[in-house]
Amino acid sequence: MRVLVCGTNYGRLYLEAIRLGRADFHLAGILARGSFRSQLTALEYGVPLFRGVMEVDQDVDLACAAMGASGSDVVLGLLAHRIHVLCEHPQKPRCLELALDRAASRGLCFHINGHFADLEAAATFIRRAREVCTAEPPSFFQVTATDRSLYAALDILGRVLVSLAPLHFQVTSQFAQFIVLEGVLGGVPATFHVQRRANDAPLPDGSPGYLVDHRIAAGFPTGILTLLSMNGPVIWNANLNCGKEAAEPLLTVLHADRLLTPERLHQQRIAANLSAIVALVNSIRERAVPRHQHPDYLLDVSRAWETLGRLL
Repeated sequence: MRVLVCGTNYGRLYLEAIRLGRADFHLAGILARGSFRSQLTALEYGVPLFRGVMEVDQDVDLACAAMGASGSDVVLGLLAHRIHVLCEHPQKPRCLELALDRAASRGLCFHINGHFADLEAAATFIRRAREVCTAEPPSFFQVTATDRSLYAALDILGRVLVSLAPLHFQVTSQFAQFIVLEGVLGGVPATFHVQRRANDAPLPDGSPGYLVDHRIAAGFPTGILTLLSMNGPVIWNANLNCGKEAAEPLLTVLHADRLLTPERLHQQRIAANLSAIVALVNSIRERAVPRHQHPDYLLDVSRAWETLGRLL
């Protein structure tokens, strides 16, 4: 499969993912604005640098669009060029609808890479939450996130719930750095603590000014399941009042990588991006779409993200 990478900021993690999966993929080129960084990156990888979609070779199979919400026009151009697209999150509902319609009309596959739900700790949280949900509905959610990680937190909860609707929230408190939203998510009472924007603009990606990435607690009648950060750990705290045996543990660590370092996390993220590329390829070849890539699911998460974003 010949792959085009769009963007050379976060796009570098896609370039590294393609290098990791080199037996199955060939890097066909980089699409970027032509900055000094993008020129150096194309030179480093020994591939052509395209400055517009119309310059892209016709034999590109799929594109990794690592530009976030600012790259919607490029995404639509790639689909018009009949190229399958793996698109970085977040995407606004209107842009997402246009992309999904264009992909469907041309028989193309279009996926959104929510990324954080595919990391090891979040995957453990999702799997256990689903298991508990088969026996009892959640009683509440408590989420701490930033403006940049809000979409990822909603994507994680979306993979647990049948739907994020009904959804309605209101601002209940505002502090120097956080806004508190309270309401209902998927019919479940929920509270969001979201780190507010600085001067109406997000902090730079990776800024030490961000105090959290995301922390999610799902409460059930029998206990509370918590994802403490994108790095983990994942902890189950059993409800003491549910008739536990005296010797039965109340706290279970479901996932904890005690050897996790920034470099190991970086490698995990590269592997997660490679998995997202492989999932798109499987959809292209087998026309089997995972639930979290169905149009209804993608729009459900995007609309929830936009609704909460308006309150911020």
